[in-house]
Amino acid sequence: MNKRTSLLILALFSMAAYGLSTVMFNDLSYEMAASIGFSIDEMSQVKVGFTIFQVLGLLLTPLLIRLWGTSRALLISLLVGLFANLALAMAPSNELIFIIAWLASGFMLSVLLAVVNLLVLNDFAARVLPVIIALMLIFTTLLPLGGYPWLTAELLESFSWSLFSMVLTWLFFAALVISCVFPPKPLQIELQPKSSLVVYLFIASAISLIVFLLMRGDYYNWLDSVLYSELTVIAVILSLSAIYLLVRTRGKRRSAAMQLHSQLKINVFMYNAFLAGFAVSGSTILFSNFLGKVLNYNSLNAGYAYLPSFYAMLAGMILSVLVFCYRRPLSDAVVPFGVVMILLSVYTFSQLPSNVDPESLLRPMLLRGFGIGLLNVSVTISVLMHFKVDQRIEGICNFYLFRTMGSLIGGAFFSRVIQNQSAQAAGEIGRTLDAASRGFRFYQQALGDAILTQGHLSTFPIEMGQITNRVTEQATTLALNNTLIVFILSIFALAPILLIGKKLAEKQSTT
Repeated sequence: MNKRTSLLILALFSMAAYGLSTVMFNDLSYEMAASIGFSIDEMSQVKVGFTIFQVLGLLLTPLLIRLWGTSRALLISLLVGLFANLALAMAPSNELIFIIAWLASGFMLSVLLAVVNLLVLNDFAARVLPVIIALMLIFTTLLPLGGYPWLTAELLESFSWSLFSMVLTWLFFAALVISCVFPPKPLQIELQPKSSLVVYLFIASAISLIVFLLMRGDYYNWLDSVLYSELTVIAVILSLSAIYLLVRTRGKRRSAAMQLHSQLKINVFMYNAFLAGFAVSGSTILFSNFLGKVLNYNSLNAGYAYLPSFYAMLAGMILSVLVFCYRRPLSDAVVPFGVVMILLSVYTFSQLPSNVDPESLLRPMLLRGFGIGLLNVSVTISVLMHFKVDQRIEGICNFYLFRTMGSLIGGAFFSRVIQNQSAQAAGEIGRTLDAASRGFRFYQQALGDAILTQGHLSTFPIEMGQITNRVTEQATTLALNNTLIVFILSIFALAPILLIGKKLAEKQSTT
């Protein structure tokens, strides 16, 4: 087996482990909480910690790679993943092991993601890199968004969630064996100036608190909570302090990250990553809420509903790779086309009633999947292949950091919009339920007759329970439809910034 073949297999095993690890909290949270004895809120706190450590991993990975080198960073990240999942598989009900294992996994998964991308970019020729990056994205992005929801729900019908820890243990072990038997060529890392530890401390504190606020806003009811407001002020102070320290040291010693972001085109790419994360996360939250709260789909039915979008993602991925390989000047046009596909899917979804049949879900799901395949794959290929050799470490980590923050901000924003819209919709519909009105009495009588035809005696509590369920369903449908429109408007507000940035970057490169 030659070096490139072994590296490709290593990369695919590693990315498969990465993708399955990151999706477990979304699809297996109830099962994990039940086996550990956690409440859903306690499980949510562990998820927040996992995400914070993921983000900190992306922030600190450039330091670790320059300190350890690529070979040691790869070995340590695979070992931590192996032992963490082995511990979860052997002691699935131990609270302390559960928390420590997931926090350690969150940090080292980010290190693994960066190291594997760095090795792939260094070893493979430019003509095959789009295909290699697309193959890795199947495991890190496309399967978690469209394939794993069905797969995890199907397996949970017969097995415990610890089965996935066993699968992850095998994946990490296989990747570790390959890396030891066929070690990748270590990279020669050039020494570059880095920011001081004080700057990193302020940035890490600010970004950790921001992630916490974004993911726990629903629990504290956002700014209506005094504690949440105070934490928001602290986050702003820490962020401004970090910016001040960066600006103050810019004239003395420009760090590698500051040199990277001094280029306008790089900043446009990072905003592109942010927008992609925002759009994909927002559409995913809206679709999942509609399937779960309006159509009352369980995990298995929702997984089946997502499967067509996964196949469409693969089609979008193939088209993105073909355009980049054979019509590279047109690759920039693929990104807005992908955004348009997502917008069309959201608009189509917003027109669906609460009693929609499963066949009507096919069109918006296909549009969404095709748009995600075009957007995510084309953005990732364009950005990763644009970095020069000395920019790759900071570039890869910052690209995934911006995409992750876009996802978190999109999730928090649309959760808040759904909350507000649900309250307003419930209030509007509730005003029509006037017991003295003729229409309400007619509806109540018709409902009582319908209950009698089912062989049950109509009583006031039963009638009120049915009416409450109907009002909740209609309020949720109306709220989600309004939120879908807000999603479209928000993308229209954010997209022009990207287009203007691209024009300015092109103008700067020609002068």
